[in-house]
Amino acid sequence: MRFAVASLTAAALTADRADGGAAHRVRTVLVDPVSGALSVDEHVRVRCSAPTGWAPLGDVLVAPGAGVRRAARLADSCPGALVVAVHHGNRCWLRSGAAGAAGPVVVFEAPGAGAGRAGGTWDRLASLAHSCLVAGVPGTELGAAVAALEPAVVSLPPGCAGSGARSAYRPEPSSSSRSSRSSRSSRTRTASASCEPDRPAEA
Repeated sequence: MRFAVASLTAAALTADRADGGAAHRVRTVLVDPVSGALSVDEHVRVRCSAPTGWAPLGDVLVAPGAGVRRAARLADSCPGALVVAVHHGNRCWLRSGAAGAAGPVVVFEAPGAGAGRAGGTWDRLASLAHSCLVAGVPGTELGAAVAALEPAVVSLPPGCAGSGARSAYRPEPSSSSRSSRSSRSSRTRTASASCEPDRPAEA
């Protein structure tokens, strides 16, 4: 299942802080290039680079970090989020929680992009992943679907990362599964604990 991006807008709900923390309301319109059908998604994306009271309200969470375990820990600490993404430099680990269970962790790479330059790419990529899931893309096809929408990344089959393409994704198994993960589409919210259990949430 493939889509094209008709529009993607983000309105700030909080001011960007020096540490990169911010919350945005994101609206995405995807179009099926064959049928012309539109899928509209609105969600809250929260950057969790520091303690923030917005994290439990996020549909999409983005945070610095690396690896499958870090992505799983962030997802498990905020079960209301449908998509979490952790990133380090030019690599991003994205995990979804579709269909009531943890989805696979997909790794994206943007070779040649420095840590600062790639940051905005990962925010956009995580929002596109949420919109694809809401539009009905299966979790197993999420990596390819998102890579097709994001010009900064190109999807390759697992094991082909050395073929000279400028970027690739490869699925990695999730380190844990959370049976109580909420499944919902775009704007259904669930109460959850603080995003980072070892950090206090803001008032």
